[in-house]
Amino acid sequence: MKLISICIPVYNEETNVINTYNVVKNLFEKKLNNYQFEIIFTDNHSYDQTEKLITELCSNDKRVKYIRFRANLQYDKSILEGYKNSNGDAAIVLNCDLQDPPELIETFISKWEEGHDLVFGIVNSRQENKIINSFRKLFYYIMNTNTEIKYPLNAHDFRLLDRKVISSLKEVNNLFPYVRGLTYSLAKKPTGVEYNRYERNKGKSKFGFYKSFTYAINAFIEETFLFTKIFRRLTLFLSAGLLVFSLINIVNKFSILSFFNHLLLSLLIFICIFLVFICEYCTRIYFELKKTERVIFEKKINF
Repeated sequence: MKLISICIPVYNEETNVINTYNVVKNLFEKKLNNYQFEIIFTDNHSYDQTEKLITELCSNDKRVKYIRFRANLQYDKSILEGYKNSNGDAAIVLNCDLQDPPELIETFISKWEEGHDLVFGIVNSRQENKIINSFRKLFYYIMNTNTEIKYPLNAHDFRLLDRKVISSLKEVNNLFPYVRGLTYSLAKKPTGVEYNRYERNKGKSKFGFYKSFTYAINAFIEETFLFTKIFRRLTLFLSAGLLVFSLINIVNKFSILSFFNHLLLSLLIFICIFLVFICEYCTRIYFELKKTERVIFEKKINF
């Protein structure tokens, strides 16, 4: 009997943990009883009752496993460690808020049985701020116009991975992984399944505008070739834009002093942006080259 791993990243999800466990358990016992399952909670150092509740679940059901990190390592790292610590023939990421419909897991498994090594969810509609949605589309447009891998628009982290792809992820020790990009690049036969995303019923979302923005920046930086290409173009466009802005300013005001003042201010802003990107990039290169072993786990249960 094949084993399916359900990887659930959590951070302060005390209002959702028990319900999510029950939903997954009932799904496999009633509709997918020809498969075995395990549930792996990866906890980014929650400070509410999340740890206590999952620990109790682990005591009552050995199919529930728990990883608690020593600090908040962020969403993607949590997903990656869930994959790496899974034992299933396939692993599925499911968010604890159940905005992604668990009943779609049955469809994911069916597509996997047909031979697809990556089955990802494509969101048809989502209850989301229009500004965030616009930035999301811009993000994928930039990614897809600068890389050979074409990322599907509105694809989410709700996905199934075959064991062969998971095995390739075992060697990834990056502190700042872009897991969505990694899975697309490693999969040989991906396919998407469309669905409508539910509203969150309990708890607060941990992925607002700021988190979405930093997620996009991390994706650009982690895709090294993509980052280099985009940054080169960005530098060119910003430089040209600053020059045009300064020329317009001097034509309108006929003031050499004003021209140089605006040019200096623009250059300072550009240099600050440049330095932020370069410092972040160099820091990650340092961590990658250093290859220092880091203890990231506070505890593991049922492994």
